[in-house]
Amino acid sequence: MPELIDTLYPRRCPSTGPGQTCLLCPEPVRLIVCLPAQVAHERHQLAAHLIAALTPHVAAPTGLLDGGHFLLWHRPDDTETPLLLMPTADPDIPDLTWCAGGPVGLLDLQATAAHLRRVVADDVTEWRALVDGTPPALPWWHYLDEHRADPHRYPLTDAVGDFTTQPRIAAMAGAPGTPYSGDMYGPGLEALHAGADDYADYQAGLLTYGDGLISLDGDLLVPAFTPTLVEQTLPERRLYHRRARHYIRTLDPAVVLAAVRCFR
Repeated sequence: MPELIDTLYPRRCPSTGPGQTCLLCPEPVRLIVCLPAQVAHERHQLAAHLIAALTPHVAAPTGLLDGGHFLLWHRPDDTETPLLLMPTADPDIPDLTWCAGGPVGLLDLQATAAHLRRVVADDVTEWRALVDGTPPALPWWHYLDEHRADPHRYPLTDAVGDFTTQPRIAAMAGAPGTPYSGDMYGPGLEALHAGADDYADYQAGLLTYGDGLISLDGDLLVPAFTPTLVEQTLPERRLYHRRARHYIRTLDPAVVLAAVRCFR
């Protein structure tokens, strides 16, 4: 089922041929960088602060601000807008605003978590209806770990075959419109199995904390050794989300968070 592998690893290595995928090429990750409060008022300092924070942790000290990472559940006023990074009104719901970051106190982090708790129940109900009658499935990382432990005994083709032939995975992959992203076959699948509350926490963590957080002191907090989301476990994500949430809550509301896409 090459289409499902394309979903798990959407960035294909140019050196691989049809039906093949490369698990060695780096994937872009979303890092949340904590920056001094003055960056919100002195925007010319932003690039220098980002480079200094990223340099110890990424393949190259550059990245792109992710203007679609943080969701604000209101339309910023004339005072708030200049403090935000790349604010853009949602094309479908203009009262919502996407941005690449800004002062912690303006980013509606608690509102995002609360909203997801209200709406994800429908997603879980639809998923349960889709997979009704199928046994629980093992996530992709289970098969990948077994392959990596002994690639000669258990080649990648066998791992892909065993994973994709699980009835529950086949039902998800065959859903109209392919509604499930790659991580929904990894930690997202585990979250769905755990129930609506766990699934809401998982989605809120993804939307808020990305793939890693760089503190004001320059320390990097990540959920796992691998930066590829579908290869991570739900317990790893839970622990990372909890630690990132706790750290951000200790920050002064004026501290700036910036979401950056780069290569670890």
